[in-house]
Parts: sequence; structure tokens; C-alpha cells
Amino acid sequence: MTSRERSGSEGFAAVDALVALLVLSVVLMMSFQALHQAGRVALAAAETRRAETRLSALLQTSPRDFDVHEGAGDGFTWRVETDATGAERPIEVCRRAASLHSEASGRTYKAATLETCPSPVDAPTTDTP
Repeated sequence: MTSRERSGSEGFAAVDALVALLVLSVVLMMSFQALHQAGRVALAAAETRRAETRLSALLQTSPRDFDVHEGAGDGFTWRVETDATGAERPIEVCRRAASLHSEASGRTYKAATLETCPSPVDAPTTDTP
């Protein structure tokens, strides 16, 4: 083999090594991006679980009256409302709705249920003196 043939094959080896480094760097970059995205998705899933639990607790434990109840805690601002549906049934049915707004992500979560309205004693009056 002459020196001219040897230098040509050494050039191909250098190009092969550079291509291998390029491929390796692209794979590493994509792996880091996937890891970052997986972390963001995990945080969003944890927030959603916390929101669902908090919404359920709010609907079960908040006062059953026609006032609007609001508050903040656990990284959320929340609101619970009770409204009469006006449906003609043997008992009056009300819609209770709870909403949460995440301070961290800005997402809003909502849940609603139908239940028996508060007793007429608790209902707001429209009489004006």
C-alpha cells in the first residue's frame, strides 16, 4: 500500500468517528428532552390528582347553602356555589359546582353534582320590607 492510499483510508476513519459522535450527541440531546418532558408530565399528573381530591372534598364538606364560598389553600384558589335548578320534581334539586384554579400552572379544574336543595329556612329570601 502506498502512502497515498493509506491517508485516504485514514480520512474515512476520521469521518466515521465524527459521524458516530454526531449520532451520539443527538441521541443524548433527545434523551435529555424526553426526561425533561416526562418530569413536566409527572408534575401535571400530580397536580391533577391533588385537584380531583380537593374538588371532591369541597363538594362533600362545604356548607350546603345558597351562599358562594371561596378560599385558598394547598396551592389552589377555590369556589363553591349552589344554585336551584328550577326543575319540577317532588323535591327541589340543586346544582353544586366547585372550581379550583392552580396558582402554579394556571389550570382550572371543575366538578359539579346534583343534590337535594337546602331547606327553605336556609334559602335566600326575596322579600323586601
